[in-house]
Amino acid sequence: MSVCRDSRNRSPYETGRLDAAPFSDSLRDERVFRPGGLELTARAVALAQLAAGATILDLGCGSGHTTRWLRAQGFNAIGIDCADNGETSVMASAEALPMADGSADAVLAECSFSLFEDRARALAECARVLIDGGRLIISDLYARHPEAIAEVRSLRDSCASGMLVREELEAILSNAGFIVNVWEDHSRALRECAARFLFEQGSLDGLWGCRGDSSAIQGAMRTARAGYFLLIAMRSNRTNEKRE
Repeated sequence: MSVCRDSRNRSPYETGRLDAAPFSDSLRDERVFRPGGLELTARAVALAQLAAGATILDLGCGSGHTTRWLRAQGFNAIGIDCADNGETSVMASAEALPMADGSADAVLAECSFSLFEDRARALAECARVLIDGGRLIISDLYARHPEAIAEVRSLRDSCASGMLVREELEAILSNAGFIVNVWEDHSRALRECAARFLFEQGSLDGLWGCRGDSSAIQGAMRTARAGYFLLIAMRSNRTNEKRE
């Protein structure tokens, strides 16, 4: 997801691709560059129990791989990004979604939530546009050693600086009216993604949007034990909230 706050080139982690090769419907499309790829997307959709025809907002759609795949599976997928990537259906920021209240069955944020400038506001917007019982699906970076998160967040030129802490995320989810149903660790997928980048590019420089040598961010990520997670949360009932 482009956060539209600077002009630096976005990293492969942000765009979700290594090049502009044509899209394939295959779950093993080798051009999809994201931990777990479309296989993890398929798992998330299955766990969220989304029916065919459901309206899904792909928040931070990037190159549009997921949006296109969801449409191929029979979903009404709407790609949202604050940059026009060719497959962007709606240009908007996560903090100001131009959708009506209760107009979506699910919101999906893959490798994008950690890039949002105001996460609490973004979650409030997700809660607003979701139906009662709607699903929020997030897959992203998190620190398995959160005591070391400050070192990662100090490296502001890297897209990894927004790495999440589970306890913090669960707190703002609760404040926004979400109940976490699923939390899965997929850190192996992150390691495999990094190994693929190293194999194809010859080094990890550029993976996290760093300017020049990436050794500082790599060191900080090792200290924080960078991992990757899949989370599914349910939007609580608005009627019950109003009665309370």
